[in-house]
Amino acid sequence: MVLPVVIITILLKLCSLQMMVLSSPVCRLQGVLVQSAHHLLRDLGGPFPVHCVKYNANISFPDSVLTAVAASHAQCHQVLWVLNESLDGARQVFENHSLPEDGLEWDEVKFDNFQNLQYQLLGEWRCSSNVESSDVLSSYFKNVTAVLQQQDSAACGWMALRRDLLCVLKSALQQYHSCFTWRHARHQH
Repeated sequence: MVLPVVIITILLKLCSLQMMVLSSPVCRLQGVLVQSAHHLLRDLGGPFPVHCVKYNANISFPDSVLTAVAASHAQCHQVLWVLNESLDGARQVFENHSLPEDGLEWDEVKFDNFQNLQYQLLGEWRCSSNVESSDVLSSYFKNVTAVLQQQDSAACGWMALRRDLLCVLKSALQQYHSCFTWRHARHQH
């Protein structure tokens, strides 16, 4: 008599565990939006200027935040968190610092459209409360800010930020394609 009760109890616990896993939020972003943000940022201006290379020592995005591994649920969560933190850090930089008058030739319409997509992507992110913040990216954005605050290097700071955001977006899209929601257009006959 005790054995069936134990088996039923174990089955109920397994079912409740499965329900918890299935009901937990799925951390996904729309891949089309991330891809559009990448394309807008890419087409915003010219390539990274040679004269800005000297600032690479001061501004380097931490390579360890996006490691190439299979896209498991935990890895997708990590990648989407890095993407969210990168976009949010850039948002703060955009809000707190003006684009320089000279030395930066960005298409204003594309920049505005990128920022609109950036806000939309940040608004769609639902799982950020489940991950603790990291100092890895905050130190990167402090370094970007330090270069932006120097009159002679501000344009290079903006270009480095753009370059690194492009790298994060491209890596996420290419290496972790399955971590995004992709909606296929339905064809009508």
